[in-house]
Amino acid sequence: MNAFRRAPPVSASPCGDDSRPHSPAASPHPAPPGRNVRCGDLRALCCITASAAWLRLTDLGLPSMWWDEVLVPMTARLPLAAIVERALTQDLHPPLFYFLIKAVMAASTADWALRLPAALAGIAAVPLLYLAGKSFISRETGLFAAVLAAVNPLLLLLSRQVRPSTLVFDLSLVSLWAFAALLRGGTWRAMACLWATNLTLALLHFTALLVIGAEGAMLLCLAAATRSRANLWRLAAFSLGAALAAGASLPFLCGALSANVDASGARKTLATMAAMTTQRLGETFWYLPNLVARVTVTALTVVGALRLWRQSRETSLLLAGFALLPMAALTAARFTTYFNPWHLTVLLPAALILAGNGLPVLLSPGCPRPLVATLLCLALALPYPLFLHERFYAVASHTGPYKSLAELLTRTMEPHDCVVFSDQGLANAVGWYAARSGPAGDRLTRPRLDAGDATANLFFVAAGGYGHLAADEASFLAHMGDPSAVAEVLGTRVYYFEIPRRPLLPLGPLPARRAVGLYPPQLYVEAESLENVASLPLWGGGLIATRNHTPGQATFAFANTALVPQRLTVFLGFSVTAPDNRLAVAYAFDDEPWREGFLLDKPLGEGDASFPVDRTAPYRRFRLRFTLVCDSRRPMYPGGNLESLRLKDFQIHAEALGPTAAEAKP
Repeated sequence: MNAFRRAPPVSASPCGDDSRPHSPAASPHPAPPGRNVRCGDLRALCCITASAAWLRLTDLGLPSMWWDEVLVPMTARLPLAAIVERALTQDLHPPLFYFLIKAVMAASTADWALRLPAALAGIAAVPLLYLAGKSFISRETGLFAAVLAAVNPLLLLLSRQVRPSTLVFDLSLVSLWAFAALLRGGTWRAMACLWATNLTLALLHFTALLVIGAEGAMLLCLAAATRSRANLWRLAAFSLGAALAAGASLPFLCGALSANVDASGARKTLATMAAMTTQRLGETFWYLPNLVARVTVTALTVVGALRLWRQSRETSLLLAGFALLPMAALTAARFTTYFNPWHLTVLLPAALILAGNGLPVLLSPGCPRPLVATLLCLALALPYPLFLHERFYAVASHTGPYKSLAELLTRTMEPHDCVVFSDQGLANAVGWYAARSGPAGDRLTRPRLDAGDATANLFFVAAGGYGHLAADEASFLAHMGDPSAVAEVLGTRVYYFEIPRRPLLPLGPLPARRAVGLYPPQLYVEAESLENVASLPLWGGGLIATRNHTPGQATFAFANTALVPQRLTVFLGFSVTAPDNRLAVAYAFDDEPWREGFLLDKPLGEGDASFPVDRTAPYRRFRLRFTLVCDSRRPMYPGGNLESLRLKDFQIHAEALGPTAAEAKP
């Protein structure tokens, strides 16, 4: 690393420190004077970039978003303060990407528009990697690194999703570039670029801390080895920028770890963690399950590193540090919380440059590099639309059934049909797509069941289970009865039931106790009427509203045959976990006006309540009406907060006032 103190700046640096030519040690194939690229390289780069754009933009809006994707726009639709609150308390990401998608949503909420930032960043990665490879090593390295970026399966997949990973890749590459310019004598412009890039990266994804840590470790080693004032100044200035970036993301990181940390990693050995991290890195190199391809890219990376070691040890150490130090940190920290290959995209820029440097060893000296790079790119790109269409370009490519479910339900549901989802996250995601279908989509969130309906037409959407109703399909059908129809959409089953109703419930002889279930099918059999409410068969179950700000109501009617003075006591269980939610209970006898019985408008959490009703005059029918009003959307995990207000259950106790129970019997 000592040579970085003496070497001139990296050519074509994004920071502007590129006025001097390449160092011979760092570039075995120096570029001609000036910034012009050879015509052959330019034509090849244009073909490679066009191929990358074709792969990334084709049918960009066709695949349904999967859960991690659809959660982004559902979070971005919240107010800015709520987005920050969610990032501080329960999210796994800083808020910057949500802000970006919120800006996109001001223009369009179509899938292609939401994915466009990631796609454009994925396309931009190709010329950026070419320029970086050319600056660090040679033009042929830059070309082949660009090819590997254009056809890398993970980068392609991430470029077609509403995720920040391709932006993380680009910013990590710019950070690497600026850091190299700084080490090679860069001025304050290189430092300012590094500060700005790392700060942006830290607010975009927590893996930025791996990049900043690797840069800090390498700069510390260099300053300790040389003890020069220049390197000490660079270390001090870098530390200020690193503190700024880390400080900006630290509150969000603490919130993420407190809400989502997986303690099982602490029990793993370093060898186990090293194997896991290495496996994830191999998947990053080649995400498709092709061992030959993974081994090939890994071998090219190793060969490229060894080749670069002979060309420029300083550049080799720099790129190896960017690739290996974050891996070592992840292994030592035993990090396993939602550890996926895309979390290692910060390592890919350095790794792909090394692999691009290893690929030319397979070519003869006189072979035209630009032509070979172009043909190689086309050969590796064509299999995606021809043989991997279902994995990348079909509706189900991202394993998300939400768009197809929304299309099925909006096409088949009638105005008085009801729908129950196996979990609320599924309901929110399907509702996101259904909301674009106009009045047909409103049927999902405006269910209605009237007192005169002889049957309840109920759709049950089961994805990954049946909530708390059943452990498997056999027990689910034993509980629900035989469905009238069953459809399967991308592995998710939709059941349609026609349920006979009995909406007038007998209280029975005094003293009487009547418990009412708020889960299917009992709710839809026994409720007199339902409007804008649905059963939630998860998290303890209960009744929830189906729209924010819109009152949801459930009415139940009870027949009385004991025509004596009575005391009726209503017991209810509730869960109110967010402010400004309201649960109200009203009651009425026969055709008399409704009277207020109970009101809860404070976030008391889960609890129980009761209220008595004394009736001295005879009556034939006692009715209860529950009204649930869920306030504006607040940050909660499943993409909405309707489950923050639940009526869990209720029951009625009726006893005689004055006369004995024997006298009260009809």
